[in-house]
Amino acid sequence: MDYSQIAKTIIALKNNDLEFREKLIKRGQLGKGYNKEMAQIHNHNATILNEIIDEIGYPTEQNVGKEANDAAWLIIQHAIGQPNFMKKCARLLVVAERKHKISSKNWRT
Repeated sequence: MDYSQIAKTIIALKNNDLEFREKLIKRGQLGKGYNKEMAQIHNHNATILNEIIDEIGYPTEQNVGKEANDAAWLIIQHAIGQPNFMKKCARLLVVAERKHKISSKNWRT
């Protein structure tokens, strides 16, 4: 299993999300409804991350590193069009926290 490539994929998904967000900010369009292209990015990212999770489990800092772990959390938060995915991740986060593989500092605040 090539965790470094998986980490790069997760980080690239996050970067694509944030780059498009910056474009919306520059155009003065952020906050003026849920942009259709942004929704597509969020859904795409959630689909890819879901496939990764099915393959490796929740992407913890121990297996993909801090940046990719943080990126996965951002992707989950932005997956508002995929509530079943969000619920799945919430269950996985509880399990990972119980096993001391993640900290609850981000997701329980």
